[in-house]
Amino acid sequence: MDPLLDAAVRALGVTDEPRPLTAHHDTAWRAGPWKIKTATEPATAAPLLHEVRAVRLLHAGGLHPAGGRYGYVGEDLWTAVEFLPGVDLWQWCAPGRTARPGPGFAPRLLDVAHRAFAALDRLNAAGWRHGDIQPWNILITPADDVAFIDHEYAHHRDLLPLAGPYRGGMDHATVPDVARRLLATAPDTHIHLTPADEHHALAAALRWAWTGATPETPRDVGPGISLEDLLEDIATGRHHIPLTRARPWPAPELEALIAGDRARLINRR
Repeated sequence: MDPLLDAAVRALGVTDEPRPLTAHHDTAWRAGPWKIKTATEPATAAPLLHEVRAVRLLHAGGLHPAGGRYGYVGEDLWTAVEFLPGVDLWQWCAPGRTARPGPGFAPRLLDVAHRAFAALDRLNAAGWRHGDIQPWNILITPADDVAFIDHEYAHHRDLLPLAGPYRGGMDHATVPDVARRLLATAPDTHIHLTPADEHHALAAALRWAWTGATPETPRDVGPGISLEDLLEDIATGRHHIPLTRARPWPAPELEALIAGDRARLINRR
């Protein structure tokens, strides 16, 4: 067994045989109730250590149901975060991305959306910024509770700063106000997120998971399209598709919640 993985398993008291998290992982495993990751390079270790420290602080503050552990073998790092039951928002919304969702899906989605905003309010009120809100970083439990996961970009006054300046999370999850700040600043400038930025990001993530369409632009970085082009799309709204065209079915309350009025999002601070 890999020495780092062996050290983690022994420290955690796990008796189950570790198995790769997916067929493509060779430094991440599932063992008992834990997701274990290892790193032997400083550049790889830094985000893992930041994430597990964030999870530990969140858990200690009653803001996250999972705990975290970490340890070293020499200078090499292992981290472990408890698994949470459930599926990410993208998977959870799959039945709703059709013209005829199953009975009861619409009110459940509206309820989950309200729960997600309430969970985000609690995080923001405690001084946290998640930093990478997207459909795959929002977990829906079997009881339809909401937890934000993957905290490698998390900000908090009691958490050590990120290894480098914060320049946003997933490209397509960037919101217009943040895109404008990214375009107007040098690559070494730290972007400070506000609660309104995070609320807008959550609204966009809900829209994305429900409609199946990226929230601000359908274009991707690739041949002929730079990251700056993508950020310009988002900042200016020049390729934005209205929700009334992207939605799989009308849902007035949900649409008002996730797409509507910016003042409501700002006033939630």
